[in-house]
Amino acid sequence: MTSSLFPWNVHGAARAGRPPLSPADWPEKEKPLLEACQQLARATGVPQILSLAWPFPGLNPLAALAQELSLLPLQHFPSYCYFAHTVQGERVQVLGWGSLRRADLAGEKRFQVARDFVQALQPHVHTAPAPSSPQERLLCFCRFGFAPHSGGGAALVLPRWQLLQVQGEVTVARLNLEIGPDSDLAALAGQIATFFAHMQRLAQAPLPAWRPQPPLEVALAEEALLARIEKALQVIWAGSLEKVVLAEAVDLALPSPPAIPSLLAYLEAHHPDCSVFAFASESKGDFPPQVFLGASPERLLSVWQGRVQIDALAGSVARGSTGPQDCRLAEELLRSPKNRREHQWVVRSIQEALGWLGMDPWISPQPRLRRLAHIQHLQTVIEAELPDHVHLFDLLAQLHPTAAVGGYPQQAALQWLAQLEPFDRASYAAPLGWVDLQGNGELVVGIRSALIEGKRARLYAGAGIVADSKPEQEVAEIRLKLHALVQALALRPPDPLGP
Repeated sequence: MTSSLFPWNVHGAARAGRPPLSPADWPEKEKPLLEACQQLARATGVPQILSLAWPFPGLNPLAALAQELSLLPLQHFPSYCYFAHTVQGERVQVLGWGSLRRADLAGEKRFQVARDFVQALQPHVHTAPAPSSPQERLLCFCRFGFAPHSGGGAALVLPRWQLLQVQGEVTVARLNLEIGPDSDLAALAGQIATFFAHMQRLAQAPLPAWRPQPPLEVALAEEALLARIEKALQVIWAGSLEKVVLAEAVDLALPSPPAIPSLLAYLEAHHPDCSVFAFASESKGDFPPQVFLGASPERLLSVWQGRVQIDALAGSVARGSTGPQDCRLAEELLRSPKNRREHQWVVRSIQEALGWLGMDPWISPQPRLRRLAHIQHLQTVIEAELPDHVHLFDLLAQLHPTAAVGGYPQQAALQWLAQLEPFDRASYAAPLGWVDLQGNGELVVGIRSALIEGKRARLYAGAGIVADSKPEQEVAEIRLKLHALVQALALRPPDPLGP
């Protein structure tokens, strides 16, 4: 487990009215912490990581991201990760900036690489003060590719610093420092003071805003898409598959590079029931950073203290423009044999994956409605206990891809997708989120998403094809799923000189 070099509770002190630590506290506090880590590094021959946390009232993760990005040229962007989701009714926003440690997640052994990275890191991380809640832990951010050799920069990252805010309360800023046998402790102490002062400045940053623009035109290659759906139906009718999820990628030319924090703030405001995310690669030379972002309604895997929760999400219909119409569409979705069949393959694929690991899941007997801003889905909640010998990434390796994004049977569906889809999915429909060093984590499926690079954007959406699918209806569903990102990409930050 990560160790705590002294017990001081960040949120506990703030809520109890005690003053938080300030730079004046650190000359006497930091030296023994740094020295203790260096002694361990010398004794073990392994660099140690000291993770320090402070509360900062008024510091908002998205405002901090906007301020950081405004200060840097495109050629010098570090990697960053933003993830916002709801845990037990509380909205959690977390920002990770830079990369202190990183593992590339490509190849057939990518889930094993991720597990080994976390487990090798865990004994050498020391937190001060001790976290007072699950959400205050030091986190690593992960983004996988859909397939083992997908592009898009799949990686697991321990950030240089992290901001975490729960339900709009005091943000906890965490600085991660690597201390080797020969590290200059005075220089590291200087980094601490610089970081503290920088966070105080970021606490004054305003929240990102946006102004609406005319909607962007999205041109689906409808004829080619219909042909792929027809081919998928022929494969299903021939008995090779029960279900396959076909995706479409739409490329957009934007008038200017979008303001990522404003786009995320818009998604947060308009899709509060979704997990909003952005994973940005480090920019290299004259190339702008790639940012994979979106608002996903689908939690793939939540693990906390050995308790697992998984969402099966499949079967879709639009929201109605009036209350009665909305209820009618919802009732049709719940009664639809096609959508129930499509949904059941997802539940079955998850149940089988858990069974292969010796897990006996609890599955809700009937799907319920998952209502979002423009679309509603069938959802089944699945819960289980994680065996002691099974790591979160072992479970993820069995789950991904579920029949919600791949098909059923899994391997046959993946083989057909490789032939049917003329593009690399990259991180579309892949697992992404955060994990801590104790084996807990929150991962969603990277759907309702886009890959942005400068003034270019690639939007992704998909639809599940089963024996009684109607091709024109599947194309309409893909159009509907593209709506959230098309609408968001039309936004522009407000003119600072204008009204």
